[in-house]
Amino acid sequence: PGYGYARASKTKKKTFQKFVVDYFVKRKELVSAFLLIDIRHEPQPIDLDFLRWLGENSIAFSIVFTKADKIKEKEIETKISKFLQVLKADWESPPHHFVTSSEKRLGREPLLNYIQQINKNIEKP
Repeated sequence: PGYGYARASKTKKKTFQKFVVDYFVKRKELVSAFLLIDIRHEPQPIDLDFLRWLGENSIAFSIVFTKADKIKEKEIETKISKFLQVLKADWESPPHHFVTSSEKRLGREPLLNYIQQINKNIEKP
């Protein structure tokens, strides 16, 4: 489950949150994070807060919209457009994003190509 989904006590959630924050802030090898967002839902406050936090801490990231196979194809663009519209309050330009479906393998190649490009950029002196 994601950071917002976990069914746990408040104490356990705070402990989990500390591990997440420590990982992102202290992990020197971290080049880019991928925030998974269920495309079926409206932007959730916890996701928006985390996106804001990533930006405030200068942590490179991309959004990966998941479960695109669960909605109609013409709804996908509408959902993404609405999500990115909400982000305009905090972002000059929208973060890089992908639309994916694990069942239909939608978006798999663009996402893997992006990761491969990031890895190539790391390898350059």
